[in-house]
Amino acid sequence: MLILLKISAVILVLLFLIRKKWDLGLVLFLDSALTAVLFGLPLKAFVRNVGSALIDGETLTLVGIIILVLYLGHVLQAGGNFRRMVDALKNLVHDPRLILAIPSAFIGLLPMMAGAMMGAPIVEEAGRRWKLTKPWMTFFNYWFRHIWEYSWPLYMNLILAAAIFQVPIKKICLAQFPFTLLAATTGLVVLFRNVPYLPPEENNGRSWKDVGRVIWSIWPIFLTIVMIFAFKLNMLVALAVSSALTQIFSRMTLKERWAIVVRSASLKIALLTAALMVFKRILEVSGALDSVVRVFPPHGATAYLLLFAAPFFVALLTGVNQAFVAITFPLLLPIIGQGRPDMVLLMFAYVSGFCGILLSPAHLCLALTADYFKAELRDVYKILIGPVAVIFAAALLVLIILRIL
Repeated sequence: MLILLKISAVILVLLFLIRKKWDLGLVLFLDSALTAVLFGLPLKAFVRNVGSALIDGETLTLVGIIILVLYLGHVLQAGGNFRRMVDALKNLVHDPRLILAIPSAFIGLLPMMAGAMMGAPIVEEAGRRWKLTKPWMTFFNYWFRHIWEYSWPLYMNLILAAAIFQVPIKKICLAQFPFTLLAATTGLVVLFRNVPYLPPEENNGRSWKDVGRVIWSIWPIFLTIVMIFAFKLNMLVALAVSSALTQIFSRMTLKERWAIVVRSASLKIALLTAALMVFKRILEVSGALDSVVRVFPPHGATAYLLLFAAPFFVALLTGVNQAFVAITFPLLLPIIGQGRPDMVLLMFAYVSGFCGILLSPAHLCLALTADYFKAELRDVYKILIGPVAVIFAAALLVLIILRIL
């Protein structure tokens, strides 16, 4: 009971300060300190781990990736690329509202932290026609960016799950693919119900030229995907190469290019990213995450509760996909099995964790997208909670029908 109270305090303080519109980076750092106090981490160990998290290669790489993603978004927007992409999509899709979903869904095939930032400028450009509010633009960009993470085999969380349970990743992807379809369908239902249909602005007919215009308008993104998937380059290196090539082929003046570089090197976002990594480190070294997954014994009726609670709360706390898989799934092995795991139980644990990811205020995609659109997180949650509930309800229904009844 005491452990649950401590974890609840960490979550409630996090949500309370965000509601009070405190800077998220500062909130995450303060919550890191609170976690250290509640779980008995000595001051010296806290300071040492904060310092090591800040200079850790993973943190520095992540900051570099996010800055380069921001740069590509800014340079493509400044060059009119997103506007040309939206114009081409107007000819290719029957319903203009799909332009609010397709680009973000496509970019979602590229596994990268804060990848939603790539689609944000496109959604912003497309949303001008409907004069969408900031929370709605945040939701559409955020939701469709994440429809693939239940079943796209290039995501690290699925790769880790396959390794932990010693099962072919294809088996997990096929078992969970219906949730990708459900997420896409749910997003489209929300889209069509809340954004009115407007006739296409142009009726020039569909052509391969429009397909070419779409590809050419975001060629740095395509190039990044090719370098990562085909040539197995490190994501940071691939983004750096694409970014450098935009400088070579850009027709902008030197002053305009430098302005974009300065705008992309956001100190606020760098500090937010660093604060998240500090928070993640303190959760790990303080024993807080281990405490979450050990509250309930892994047998009897409580096993089903553990399948939900452990992945969900670790995901909600960290906002990192790999965290809920790497930390909780090994502890769920006695329940789910290894070699020939129960795919229904695995599915339920995974979807529970991913629902926590989607709702986590520490999730970089959510935090950075809301920051990009200047949207209040509480307003985004009012829209987001319903679709997430649909996904979880479907997973719970499958569990009840196939394993509990």
